[in-house]
Amino acid sequence: MPPRRCRRRPISPGAARPSEQLRVFFACALSFLVAAAVSGAAFAVTGVDWLHWLALHLLFLGGISQLVLGAAQFFVCAFLATDPPPRRLIGAQLAAWNLGTVLVAIGVPTGVGPLVDAGAGLIALGLILFAVALRGMERRSLQRMPWALRWYRASAACLGVGGLIGVLMARGTPWSHGYLLGAHLALNLAGWIGTAIIGTLHTFFPSLTQTRLRFPRLQRPTYILWLLGVGELALGAAFSSRAVLAAGWADLLVAVALLCANLLASLHAAPPPLSLPARLLALAQAFLLAGLALALAATIQTGVYGPFAGASRAALAVLLLTGWIGLTVTGALLHLLAILARIRRFAISVPLPYPTRDRITAVAAAIAITTLALSKVSGLTALAMPATAVTLAVAASLAVRLFSLALRALTPHRATGH
Repeated sequence: MPPRRCRRRPISPGAARPSEQLRVFFACALSFLVAAAVSGAAFAVTGVDWLHWLALHLLFLGGISQLVLGAAQFFVCAFLATDPPPRRLIGAQLAAWNLGTVLVAIGVPTGVGPLVDAGAGLIALGLILFAVALRGMERRSLQRMPWALRWYRASAACLGVGGLIGVLMARGTPWSHGYLLGAHLALNLAGWIGTAIIGTLHTFFPSLTQTRLRFPRLQRPTYILWLLGVGELALGAAFSSRAVLAAGWADLLVAVALLCANLLASLHAAPPPLSLPARLLALAQAFLLAGLALALAATIQTGVYGPFAGASRAALAVLLLTGWIGLTVTGALLHLLAILARIRRFAISVPLPYPTRDRITAVAAAIAITTLALSKVSGLTALAMPATAVTLAVAASLAVRLFSLALRALTPHRATGH
């Protein structure tokens, strides 16, 4: 039975507008992304190890995680046709998350344990407040759409466990049973960020392509297999079980194949021209498939540490971090920032697609990232240098477009009278 559609009610006085809520989260997230880029550049120049850790911490916890928090509440509010969370609850989430991220960023390099513990506690509080916000929107809604919440709740649970493992690692807790860092990465990247991405694409990608989800019944097995795979990855890494780890990669691979069946159906039915965000999101999931296949092969051939060491590790970083997460985040930001800019300034026209330019950008990204990943596996540095140059050129081009959209979407503006 299809969900019962209800007329959207006026926003209550205590709640922020959904677009304003998204704007604040995105502004904080983009600030951390800039800080991560600065830290990464400093690491490239100096080679100091803690700067590398800091860049990753700011990128994933301060930047991408806040994009997930903001977008999740924005989409749930739209799916359930209900009021967004109250301003105070949003403010408390932002305060806890940002302060916690900063405290951990200071505590880990300096070795100050109480700062790490306090930061982790604040991140946990922010996660709890996120769950409270989701529950509040569900209770206020007059319609029931369980898939609007199920993916985000599962992703939050993964981060809770992954964050606890991260705290244990930061405090030097001994663990002789396996590879705790692998379990931490599985729960934080595949569990927290990945679950949110896979879940959101079931509704976000059809809206980008102006289509509907072609095979809605595939969402349930996709959900089950993805979370089963995340759990198996974490357990397989933590207890050095090649069989469990291989099963986890295989389950994730099947889950993404089911998702891609829906994405390909949307691409086939989409009216031309296809927007750049849609092109980038589709390409990103192809890199996810390739990365999971490589990880499965590395695990079968060389054991538990295969995906986390040697050439496989470098190639996986290119495919999963640059190809999958990088292009997914970029595509989503291009679309959502354009919407925010349009909502805040109705005089601004909706950006029109430029099919030739967009196709060239997507093809260049596909060739560069694929070549860069192949060079890591084969050890051909001659391929790595031009591929890196093209990847950086595409990234710079996309960064300019994102910066332009962010200026229009996030900066204050004055209302003009007529």
